[in-house]
Amino acid sequence: MNNGPDVPPAEFTDRLQTLKQRGCNILVTGTVSEEVSQRMTRKLLGEPENPRARILALTDQDREDAPDLLPDSVAPSDESVSVVDVGGTRSATATSPPEAGAAWHRDGIDELRKRVCDAIATAKISQSGFEPAQLRVSVFTLSSLVNQYDPAAIEQFVSALGDHVRGARGMAHFHLPVADDAEAVRRLAPLFDVRIELRETNGLPEQRWHFPDRDVSTSWVGL
Repeated sequence: MNNGPDVPPAEFTDRLQTLKQRGCNILVTGTVSEEVSQRMTRKLLGEPENPRARILALTDQDREDAPDLLPDSVAPSDESVSVVDVGGTRSATATSPPEAGAAWHRDGIDELRKRVCDAIATAKISQSGFEPAQLRVSVFTLSSLVNQYDPAAIEQFVSALGDHVRGARGMAHFHLPVADDAEAVRRLAPLFDVRIELRETNGLPEQRWHFPDRDVSTSWVGL
């Protein structure tokens, strides 16, 4: 994966503003603790004092875990929050017969995408449209999907949902808590506008942003 020259601070600020204005999709990588991944999710879902439409798609978490992923003072029961919990999908996948697996997998991941897109449409109506970056979507995480579905289904899911978010000028982030140079990351990275790599150094979480269009990265900074 790209570890090109550092992005100057002024350019990073400009790039971030452009992503917010146009809408974007972010891949979050790195073998870090779940607590660090949750902290990154809270950060990307936006400051609690700013009005946002927040959608959580939980693939390997339960609804009871949603408060750990939302910013302080934001609750799953808030009108501006939607939680899509695939719940039974995981257990159904585990018991699917091998000969039916591929077809069931595609149907299952398509249903997940549909439910998230329906939540976006409902939020858009409720908000009377979105301002740039008002819509925030979190898929937590891609790991269980990568482990259950074939690569083509994953790529189609990310691409279709990503197009939907960009169309609303929103920001979506997809957690894939594996090493940044993992095969799954190399395969999926071209579908994203930017990639955030996480690590823990001496117990402290750090982040580095990668911009694939120019093969440049930021320096490591505290989360």
